[in-house]
Amino acid sequence: MVQCQELSIEVNKNPALVGEQVLIKYTIDKKATDFVAPDFKGLRILSGPNPSTQSSYSFINGKSTSTTSTTYSFYIQATQSGDYNISPASIIVEGEQIKSKSYTLKVLKENSNKKNDAINSSKKLFINAEVSKKNIVVGEQILVEYKLYIRNVDLYNTEIYSLPNLNGFWQKDLDNSSRFKREIINGIAYNVATVKKSVLTAQKSGKLTLDPLELKCGIRIAQKRNNRDPFASFFGSGYNIRDEFIKSKSVTIIVKELSSPPKEYSGIVGDINISSKIDKNTTNANDAIKYTITVTGKGNLELINPLNISFPTNLEIYDPKISKKIFKGGLAKSSKSFEYLIIPRTEGEYVIPEASLVTYNTSRSAFETKKTSKHTIKVIGILDEEKSENYISKEDIKTENTDIYYIQTNSNLKSKGNQVINFKLFYLLLLIPTILIILLVIYDKLNKRIFNSTINKQQKANKIALKRMKNAKECINSNNFEKFFEEIEKALWGYFSDKFKVDIVNLSKETINSYFKSSDIDKDIENIFINLLDECEFARYSPSNNKSIQMDSILEKAKDIIIKVETALK
Repeated sequence: MVQCQELSIEVNKNPALVGEQVLIKYTIDKKATDFVAPDFKGLRILSGPNPSTQSSYSFINGKSTSTTSTTYSFYIQATQSGDYNISPASIIVEGEQIKSKSYTLKVLKENSNKKNDAINSSKKLFINAEVSKKNIVVGEQILVEYKLYIRNVDLYNTEIYSLPNLNGFWQKDLDNSSRFKREIINGIAYNVATVKKSVLTAQKSGKLTLDPLELKCGIRIAQKRNNRDPFASFFGSGYNIRDEFIKSKSVTIIVKELSSPPKEYSGIVGDINISSKIDKNTTNANDAIKYTITVTGKGNLELINPLNISFPTNLEIYDPKISKKIFKGGLAKSSKSFEYLIIPRTEGEYVIPEASLVTYNTSRSAFETKKTSKHTIKVIGILDEEKSENYISKEDIKTENTDIYYIQTNSNLKSKGNQVINFKLFYLLLLIPTILIILLVIYDKLNKRIFNSTINKQQKANKIALKRMKNAKECINSNNFEKFFEEIEKALWGYFSDKFKVDIVNLSKETINSYFKSSDIDKDIENIFINLLDECEFARYSPSNNKSIQMDSILEKAKDIIIKVETALK
């Protein structure tokens, strides 16, 4: 059991900027002792190691389970840019030493000259269109991503206001995560999210323009506070929402026409291969055969139509069943198959010839002809259709994607005679729906009572948290440091417990991760929430002399993170 354990590493910023505070956590899912810190050579340790243990207990269906995790956290800082190699840390679990992996932290210089940046650093909110390639040929695919960049902006919500006009391109939208990630561009830290991601296939030559994408952003602006009531702006009441419209820049794509394409070329571009197979080479007459052609590779596979195959005239051929697995719009390795149903009606030997597909390979800048294998079918005789279990007639064939089949000429209709109405059964069936409606009304009322009770408890979470915040404010005035940090911790844990209906015995940072993730709350908000709990826990036992300044800062952080969670849940 111990051998399966891992001392994991979690870093809140990588890459980081010179002078930034970086939080590093070492966590193991066991109760552990004798932690040996890593060598932070070249890095300044601001705080740590700060130990913490989280335990949870549950009792379900007569079975009790408990989990314990041990965490050691450090706050570090770099004074110079570069790559810093952090050696492994170690810890003892049940008498055995467990080591973490080594870790490399990349530290970049902050940009002091912000006038010559490729991305205008004076803007705190903008959208940028990024394309994978700007010079292509007709039929070639490119990836376009519209990314939203923000820094020092309290973003409330976003909405696509107008989509770009993509004349001359065939478009395939891809799924993407809109979660924000930290990126450092030209020495400036941004939170970046992908708003839209598409694969575009050029359908004509010339200078094709990708029009701007316009985004409507709600920016939260803090109102001027009432000095007499520091909680007047709590839970969003002290904010205004200002709408701001931003656009990406238009992008020009140069699309060239392919010179002297072969006569058989049908516009397929990419690194593509084709193959064929047949489920049997020897069969009886009137017995079905499956013949499949599969196209694999990267490129515009979705535009490939059934190939032109010269089947022998004595074979009955039905329209192919088409199936495809297209990944990233064809930019990743994908496949498309055409499955033909073939029925030979007379004995003999038949040859399915090679099928060919002409493509243009952009990496080689050349046309390529791909061919399938040749297949020989031997039909050994005609079967008696009444005795054969494998005999398939035209009436048995059901073509997909149609609602017209062969007409049945025989039927087994019979006369049912006169039917006498059973009045007792009639009145019983009439009464049952009425009873069901009454029961549904009663159930709905009971369900609403339970639901309203749950909602009231969740709404009270805000008020209880507010009350504890007021207690924390009083602790600042009375310089009661330890009580202040205790009240902030209680406020955060109590808020989480009430808001997400979590029993106190089950409270842990893993529980926060689980409930925030299921509620689709941004990972950055989760990290701030957990880091604030760590900061309070550390501050209670810290010998720092500037606790009064730290308390004001933590109070503001606590109010702000609860507002962000409330906003994310709306």
